[in-house]
Amino acid sequence: MRINEYGGSKQLMKNRMVLGLMVLLALTLAACGHNSTNKQGHAADVAFGQTGNTPKPQIWYVAESRDAPSLKLPLQAVVITQNGQATALQVPSSFTLGDAARLSAQQLNQKGMAFSKQDFTHKRQALITDAREKLAVEKENLKKDQMATVVSFAAVKSDRRIVAGYQERLSRLENAKFKKPSPLPFAVDLAKQDGRVKQETMKVAVNDFEQVTSQTSTPAYNYQQTSLGALALPYTQVSKHAVKLGRSYFGYHQRSGRKPGYVLTKVASQNANVKFDSSSIK
Repeated sequence: MRINEYGGSKQLMKNRMVLGLMVLLALTLAACGHNSTNKQGHAADVAFGQTGNTPKPQIWYVAESRDAPSLKLPLQAVVITQNGQATALQVPSSFTLGDAARLSAQQLNQKGMAFSKQDFTHKRQALITDAREKLAVEKENLKKDQMATVVSFAAVKSDRRIVAGYQERLSRLENAKFKKPSPLPFAVDLAKQDGRVKQETMKVAVNDFEQVTSQTSTPAYNYQQTSLGALALPYTQVSKHAVKLGRSYFGYHQRSGRKPGYVLTKVASQNANVKFDSSSIK
């Protein structure tokens, strides 16, 4: 009986040793997996300029808002970066982050074409209406000065210059033709302090109406390549960690102040995030 008890005790010790080794192995594998996940997450961090120079398209969602990011966040624009260029798509405020996040880069390009043309049409018509109204007022002023008993030639001359200016503005607007959004070069400007990046500005080109000087004293509007207004201000913060919205994780650049806003993009997992570029992209 003692021999059997000793044998049983020895077997029990072996079983405990095997169990202990199995637990140790499981903990080691778990730690390795955790480190691997962290390493993969860090490697998957996204920077606007660096990602924009890769063959894979990266979609950036631009919004002006004080509210925390959500799928209901109304967008101002969508920017698709790829191969060192960016395609800027202006969208209506009714188009939300949730709407855009469901679409692929190709689908967004197609939808963005329609949105951009709609934006062009609305802006052009508003500017034309404004120019016509002001032209009518200035023509009436010219007529009054010409019919005045005491004629001021300087006043009439000034009226004619103003009328000519609004006629030029109107002509440019009426002749403006829509240009489809296309990939254009972009740049990233960084501001550093004590060797660290403290803010980042994305410079993305887009076709839009811009006030320009003209031959007359009245400024005109040209439909031309200009900077995307929604990205005009620098972003001073990045998200501390990715946020899950719907089925996707998003990281974001953020700015506060008078015009707070976000530039959000999808990241690979909860361990990945958005980061500032380490160097300026020209």
